[in-house]
Amino acid sequence: MSWIIVGVVAAILVANLFKLMPRGRIMHIQRLREEARKLGFRVERQLQADHNPLLEHCVGYRKSLTRCPMSKEFSCQRTESGWTWLLGSPDSSGAQPVLDALPEGIRRIDRQSFSVLVFWIEPQTLEPLMALDRALALLPEATDP
Repeated sequence: MSWIIVGVVAAILVANLFKLMPRGRIMHIQRLREEARKLGFRVERQLQADHNPLLEHCVGYRKSLTRCPMSKEFSCQRTESGWTWLLGSPDSSGAQPVLDALPEGIRRIDRQSFSVLVFWIEPQTLEPLMALDRALALLPEATDP
């Protein structure tokens, strides 16, 4: 009889242990974020995403870049009708090739003086992350003093 009690308690403990282990989507997000770190991204929770319905459920990926002049800084948000410019313009920033190359999941991109920040819902595969890295490589290098 005592072996039955030990067996039931062991089964309960093992079942609870399995509940604590990461599964499916959580493991994928961990792999995605680790790969992003290898590419030079920092994953950040953005408070402004909570106040903007277009950025709902988005996570910020920031990448450090060489300093750019203020005239090259820009901010764009993807809407149903295309990109909306919040700061800068396509002519002054030179960002249009980057916007064209960004994966569909990107909801917003902010080019600041020393970094670029993208907001997106993390994808199901690693390919959009690689496409994001390739697209950001198209950002114009700082040429103005």
